[in-house]
Amino acid sequence: MSKELRTEIVFKDGMKFDGISNRAGVSVALDFADEEGAIEGFAPLELLLVSLAGCSGQVTVGLLKRMGQEVKDLTIHAKGTKREIHPKVLTSIELEFEFRGGKLDGAAVEKAIGLSEDRYCPVWAMLKEAAQLKATYKLLPG
Repeated sequence: MSKELRTEIVFKDGMKFDGISNRAGVSVALDFADEEGAIEGFAPLELLLVSLAGCSGQVTVGLLKRMGQEVKDLTIHAKGTKREIHPKVLTSIELEFEFRGGKLDGAAVEKAIGLSEDRYCPVWAMLKEAAQLKATYKLLPG
C-alpha cells in the first residue's frame, strides 16, 4: 500500500517562500537570486542536496549502529554540478562522509554507504536515475 507525503509552499515576498512539513509542522526558508545575489534561505537544488545527504546519513548511521559500530560525529559534505543551460539540473553529485571519533571499521562503513545507495535511501534511488552520484568517506580521529 502506498503512502502519501504532503508539504506546502507559502509565498512570502520577492522570491521567498516557506516550505512547511505537514507531518512535523516545521518550516524551511527558500529563496532565489542569480549567482551573485544575496538570498535568505535555501535554493531548491541546495535542499535537494540536503535531502540526499540527510537520507543517506540517517540510513548509514542506522546500519552502522546495527553492525555494532560506534558513530560519534558525522558530517556529510554534498556537492552538485549544474549544467549551464535550462533546465539547470544537477548532472553530478558528490557526497563525502566525514566520520570523526568513535570506533568504526572501514569495511563496515563501505557496506553501510553501499546499502544506503543500493537499497535503503529513497532519495538516492531517485537521483541516481538522473545524475552521476559518487560517495567517499574519511575516518578521522576524535
